Amino acid sequence: MTDRAIDSPGGGGTKPGGAAPQPARVGWIVDVQEDFMRPDGRLYVRDLFDDSDPGASRVIPALEAGTAWMRANCDVIVYTGDWHGLDDAEIDPVAPDPACDTYPPHCMGRSEDPAERAGAEVIAEIRPQDPLVLTHDAVDEEAVLVARLAVRQRRPVFVRKTRFNVFEGNPACEAFVRSLGDALGRAPEFVVIGVARDVCMTQAVDGLQSRGYAVTAVRDATWGLGLEPEARTLARWAGKGRVVTVAELVGAAGP
Repeated sequence: MTDRAIDSPGGGGTKPGGAAPQPARVGWIVDVQEDFMRPDGRLYVRDLFDDSDPGASRVIPALEAGTAWMRANCDVIVYTGDWHGLDDAEIDPVAPDPACDTYPPHCMGRSEDPAERAGAEVIAEIRPQDPLVLTHDAVDEEAVLVARLAVRQRRPVFVRKTRFNVFEGNPACEAFVRSLGDALGRAPEFVVIGVARDVCMTQAVDGLQSRGYAVTAVRDATWGLGLEPEARTLARWAGKGRVVTVAELVGAAGP
């Protein structure tokens, strides 16, 4: 299936007088799913080494604020989410071991059990309406079409993945990200929120930065598992991009 090339919102291209165009904005929301965000979820995001840690539910208001800003200011919003089946390499229902990158069943979007599938849903507070879906086994041609439709129709996208790292967990993610820039007609700048800071979110931020994209990470719209000191994660992100608070994001004219 093919789709014709489309003009970018706002025209793209070089502005009168030769000034460089402003980058397109892409909101990137990482794994804000029921099983990760609720204390009774199957893999609640909280510090694994601190029993007193309240966990990711604490940042739901910040995630709501960040998402509201994206809906008002971004050209495209992309949600990512684990979409597991029991045969996925990261799933071990018998002896999961995070040190070996295996975890108990969670976000079982490909389960036949409706109760299990519910854990893979984006939390209701920021759930996208009528999203385009890039399936976990998508091919590049599908990714190109989804990117074009997202820009043309201004619809959110949900990228399903089978591994924490979106670039490894969805075979069409590379083509999708590249095609977003093509469809927008100008270089995209990504604004990233979500969980977990030291796993899925840092793999998204690090992955986008390593591919040469401008990235703004929102430091207080995320939560970690205690696998890497927060200061180290934030310093790495800031070394190649920008790190801001929600207040700084919503109070600025641009990211």
